[in-house]
Amino acid sequence: MLIASLKPRTMGGTTNTGLLAYALARAGHAVACYDADESLQLSAWARDAGDFPCEVHEADTPAFAETVYPTMDHGRINVVDAGHAENHPDVVDSVLEVADLAIVTLSPTQPDYERLTRPERGTPLAKVIKRSAALRDSGQPPTTVVLLNRCQAEAASPKKYADLLTGGGKDGTEPAWTVLSTRIPRREAIASAVGFPCDKPERKAPYDALITELTQRGHLPTVR
Repeated sequence: MLIASLKPRTMGGTTNTGLLAYALARAGHAVACYDADESLQLSAWARDAGDFPCEVHEADTPAFAETVYPTMDHGRINVVDAGHAENHPDVVDSVLEVADLAIVTLSPTQPDYERLTRPERGTPLAKVIKRSAALRDSGQPPTTVVLLNRCQAEAASPKKYADLLTGGGKDGTEPAWTVLSTRIPRREAIASAVGFPCDKPERKAPYDALITELTQRGHLPTVR
């Protein structure tokens, strides 16, 4: 299985990728990670943390589908940190060609919402995902969900942007997204996780809940 961790130009995408990998391992899944972001931040995290749950392979190439995907252990859950979609469209296109599930990280703010739906430059991510269908054996784009990130406790913004995403924008003419009920809170222990061990409860609980929801929705296999 291949999970593509995608984001528009937003903060926290690599953090979510890494903490997702930790949570998958805690749930009993065999995991491997691929760093398809030219910053290679996920690779550095695995090198520095000391307890990272799996190997991270460098894979920032527009030939991902042809050269990286065939070498994967497909008995594992392979998680790809795909970088900012606007900056790396060729890499993202190749990852989406073979992904089983795409998780889009989005902070519930107007700038991040606009970067996702109507970026000043670049192609909206919904169009990037939709066009991948032409490259895929199924003829359909991968299953895609949105994970709201850096959500302030008791703030109205997460529900506001979840409603906009699921409802196709203010006038209902934008693409509709599936938004997960799990929300990653705005916490210093999460924001500062990259490069450090996952030994704080705040870095575990939201991502364990994410694994539970993805499993219940049928996006992840049940561990036997």
